[in-house]
Amino acid sequence: MFRFRLAVLMLCGPALLSAQDDALAERVMARLRSAMALTFPASDGLGSLPADGKSNEAWMVRPHQPGDRTIEILANPLNEEYQRRAAKAMAEIELSIEAAQRRAAVQFERAIAEAKRTGRSQDVDGVSLSDEGLAGARIDADSHLTVEVWFNQPEYRFEIRSSVEPSLSGESVIGIPGTAAAVWVIPNVYRDTPTGAERFCEAETYIYLGRTSKPDIDHTDRHRYTVTAIGGLPSTSGAISSIVIRLRGNERLVADLARKSQWGSVVELIE
Repeated sequence: MFRFRLAVLMLCGPALLSAQDDALAERVMARLRSAMALTFPASDGLGSLPADGKSNEAWMVRPHQPGDRTIEILANPLNEEYQRRAAKAMAEIELSIEAAQRRAAVQFERAIAEAKRTGRSQDVDGVSLSDEGLAGARIDADSHLTVEVWFNQPEYRFEIRSSVEPSLSGESVIGIPGTAAAVWVIPNVYRDTPTGAERFCEAETYIYLGRTSKPDIDHTDRHRYTVTAIGGLPSTSGAISSIVIRLRGNERLVADLARKSQWGSVVELIE
């Protein structure tokens, strides 16, 4: 009888812990959405168009689904200002793609000539999404804001690719007690290693709430930084000891939400 009970507990334990984590996540996400006071209209399920099919607000929010630990704010393709910016970016993207096609054509001709001369085949670079260039990366970053959430982690570690070192600030910048720190990344261009290709780093802000150590910013490579913070363990089962929120995407929207959201109401979840 004892062995049977033990087996049942062993089988149910992971499921119960998972359900508990899901319930905590729903609490955190509900409080976060309330703290951010998002008044943008809802998008359809795919995030392609406004749910009503006609709103021309600048932004829209993808509806929350059970289990989501992210919030997605998307540029509205029906907004006229966005259409103008997208058209300008598309013209630049087309120039980048045409240049990539010319390079690929030259490589192809050289590969054929080399194959005829040596009998050996040659690799040829094709045209890929990366050939959209910086214009494509910028319009992509400018067209969304993604909010991601982690909580009760023993360690929070993030890798950032950037030519500009992330900056660290204390609770005074966010303006609420209980904020361990905030890490800010401004949008910039860096060169990839080892290809040397130019890449775009979008705006990011990391907000540390509750019992975490001061984030340590380590310059691990030429254009690579690792940000690490140690999280405190929950005092009781079902408690929340620390929360880290990352906002990334549109620079203005990241700054507005980081500074204007009611983070104090999120801190209230922490025991």
